Amino acid sequence: MSDPFDESENGESDDDAPTAPFWMTTFSDMMTILMTFFVMIVSMSEVEVKKFKEALSHFQGHPSILTENTSVMPSRHSMTPTVRHDLQKDIQYQRFLKYLEENGLEDKVQANRTETGIHVVISDSVMFRTGKARLIEPSRTILRMLARILDKNVTSVVVEGHTDDRPIRTGRFPSNWELSTARAASSVRFLQQNAPELDPSRYAAVGYGAHRPRATNETRAGRAQNRRVEILFDLRSWNDPTNPPPRRLPTLKAEPTTPEPTTTP
Repeated sequence: MSDPFDESENGESDDDAPTAPFWMTTFSDMMTILMTFFVMIVSMSEVEVKKFKEALSHFQGHPSILTENTSVMPSRHSMTPTVRHDLQKDIQYQRFLKYLEENGLEDKVQANRTETGIHVVISDSVMFRTGKARLIEPSRTILRMLARILDKNVTSVVVEGHTDDRPIRTGRFPSNWELSTARAASSVRFLQQNAPELDPSRYAAVGYGAHRPRATNETRAGRAQNRRVEILFDLRSWNDPTNPPPRRLPTLKAEPTTPEPTTTP
């Protein structure tokens, strides 16, 4: 009869059972330390959005363990203030595009990113009544959303007014020059009211009348394309040495006046 207190039937203890090699313990510890080290490096690094997107673009279209709706974006805590600020602008711009899509305005409003900022073209049919320069809906909502992109670091905002070649003769607008300029000024004033943090000196309103058409004025569709407002947002930093502030005209010096001789009667 075997002893119930025996550690094994063969009389051998569990310490003699096969185990993993001793070097694996040291190797596991080293891998854990390395992983911790790299996690600390990544958490302390600063991610640039532009470089991150460029790197991410190389993986688009390839199999991935990520699901379709998975969002891969750097943590806000790891971004510099400039990168975080640019990302916020991009979010506002994407919201603007989504608003146009949801409200069926894509054929009335065109928005494009450029090397220096954003170029927006808005048809006059959603901005003004015929022969008028007062803003109507939905142009106020459109301009209000665009104003959210503006801040004190915006270099300039240029608003251009354009018309077709049909003449206009009213008491307020003797020609298309006055009408296009008034429409540009109305848009600038509304933007400035909704983005007061931007220096008013960086706004400009320009009226071109019918002299810069986008299409022929021989057709109704062409004239509709020509009646528009274009807004050019220059989003380069005001302190960027490659884009210095506009040159100011020298102050005119008053000519010294000589007192007229007095004559005694």
